[in-house]
This record gives sequence, structure tokens and C-alpha cells, in this order.
Amino acid sequence: MKELRTLPDGSITYELHRKRVKNMNLRVTTSGVVRVSASPRVPLGMIEEFICRHRAFIEKALQNRKDRGGHLMVPDLDTEIIVMGKMYRVVLEKPHTVSAYLETSSQDSQLSDTQSDSPLKGSSSKRKGAQGSLSQRKLSRGNASTYAVTVVDDILLVRYPSAPDAPDSSKVERMWLNFWKTIGQDFMKTLTQQVHDEFRQAGYTVPTPTLRLRYMTSRWGSCMPVKEVITMNTRLLLGPTEFAHYVMVHEFAHFIEANHSSRFYKVMSDVLPNWKQVKAEMKAYYT
Repeated sequence: MKELRTLPDGSITYELHRKRVKNMNLRVTTSGVVRVSASPRVPLGMIEEFICRHRAFIEKALQNRKDRGGHLMVPDLDTEIIVMGKMYRVVLEKPHTVSAYLETSSQDSQLSDTQSDSPLKGSSSKRKGAQGSLSQRKLSRGNASTYAVTVVDDILLVRYPSAPDAPDSSKVERMWLNFWKTIGQDFMKTLTQQVHDEFRQAGYTVPTPTLRLRYMTSRWGSCMPVKEVITMNTRLLLGPTEFAHYVMVHEFAHFIEANHSSRFYKVMSDVLPNWKQVKAEMKAYYT
């Protein structure tokens, strides 16, 4: 159960999620929502005391978001960004200019039979990097209530259902996060197979992992060797493809060595000899 509440002094508005959890949990989302989860048995007064004890943390997190100027994965209109190694301009759509849209509503994406006329195409990485591409994905027709992004040649065409000066920021954020996840699936799947082949060619036996793709704030990727799962950060789509390739190699290396030991870095060097250079370039690029 979820409800929107405000502290008695009016200082903090928060989402309260009642669920089966042992401890109370608090987080500030990237969209600036203060979210608290607590057991149905915990009194409201105790929850509000918990929030007040963490007031400094909440205020700092909200200020940091304000200083950043919004979500890192939500580009400004009329700007140019690099997507999987290629430059694209983000443009607000004018009425009746395009008939097909990649629809990412506030609920979930819907698919129909209309295909993209202009797939995303990117450059290769330094070690035969996977092509950054949006394959012939199915798109749904836009309508007046759609928050949508579609690819037209070298343009990311954005559509809002309301006046461009007053879009729902939470829906805009969800639209972009869903868009990145959608276009990234094929790219990361191809990259996974490529890196798997590179490990085999280097003499290492590794599993074909289950791939997950999501936005993360503190890491570029993760690997769960026992479950054979690799998770990649959608932020890697916003840059040269060799950075995603480097991170994928790093995560695959954990199937050979779980820790960052000397053996781990030997595996990295065997598969990707210039990994140190790519790592340094990546750090400079995203800083």
C-alpha cells in the first residue's frame, strides 16, 4: 500500500510504502521523491520520527539533485548527445511531423506492428566493438496522451502530450529511462555474445550470462557469478561503445576471478590488452 504524506510541520512530503520489511528504509529517488518503506505494524509517529532523524540526509540529497539540474539520463531539448558512439540531436516534435513513436507511457511500453524507419547506428569499439543499434523494433502510433521518443535519422524526436513548458517531470523521466532500456537491449545482447567469444578465444571458459540492463548511480556494472547474471548500467549507452565493451569484459572476468586480485587483472589483460587506457578515457569522459 502506498500513500503520499507530509510531516506535520509541512517541511517534507514523502511516499509511505507499507510492506513486509524488518526495518524501516528511506531513500531519495533520482526524481526527488522521498520514499519510506515500513511494516504495517509500525506506528505513523515512529515513522515520522525516523524521517526527522534523517532530515539532514534528505535535505542534502534533494540539494544535490537540484545542483545536478535533473536526472542524468534525461537530456535537455535542443542539445546534442552521443548515443552508442553516434551524435544525435534531441528535438521537441511539432504536431503532425511523424506518424510512428516508440511509446513509453507512465505504465509500461506497448508494441504494435509499425517498424522504425531510422534505426540508431553507432560506431565499433576498438576491439571489434558491438554496433550501437536500435534494431527493427516495433513501435506504436503516437496519440495525444503519449510521452514518446522516436529515432528519425540523427534526431531523437521527443513528444509531450501537454504544452512543452509544463510536462510532467516524473513521466518525462520514466519515458527516457524506458527508452534507454529499450534501445539498449539489442546492443548489450550483441556485446554479451561478442565478449563471450573473446574470452573463449583467449582460452577461458565462461558461461553465457543472463543480461540485465538498468540505471545505476554507484556502479557501471555488476556480476553475480553463482547466478550467472551480469547487470549493465544504461548510462553506458550515452558515450563511445568501447566504454560499454570495457565494462562488459570487466564483469565477465569475475566469472574467472571473483575478487580484484592479480589474477583478475591478468584475465583483463589477456582479453582486453588496452583496458587501462580505456578505463582512464572512460573516467575522464564521465567526470
